[in-house]
Amino acid sequence: MGQKGSSGLFRAVSAFGVVGFVRFLEGYYIVLITKRRKMADIGGHAIYKIEDTNMIYIPNDSVRITHPDEARYLRIFQNVDLSSNFYFSYSYDLSHSLQYNLTVLRMPLEMLKSETTQTRPESFDIFEDEGLITQGGSG
Repeated sequence: MGQKGSSGLFRAVSAFGVVGFVRFLEGYYIVLITKRRKMADIGGHAIYKIEDTNMIYIPNDSVRITHPDEARYLRIFQNVDLSSNFYFSYSYDLSHSLQYNLTVLRMPLEMLKSETTQTRPESFDIFEDEGLITQGGSG
């Protein structure tokens, strides 16, 4: 940790990905994947399990106001074990079912191109593709 490059910048941490950002009372934190393990291959796409994460405060000292409850919120958030059952892939969409992904993968490229350029609505229902009926709508 703390390697200095030729540009004068320091490497704070090496990471395999970003889990996300979280904000408590004093400011934002970035949650990084610092250790991963390859668990499977699906159609040539690697699936990884999160083994360890690191949470780094993104400082902005000019607007930072210390709050006495910040440490308590940090402890509560860090009790969530992101290494227990969290998976990710760089190239495979884990948010859809295998059946849905295989259907999309089997579509000819020409159909995918025409589908995304011609039928893209201004707004969309995220549950429509899964065949779920949303409140007040039809699916």
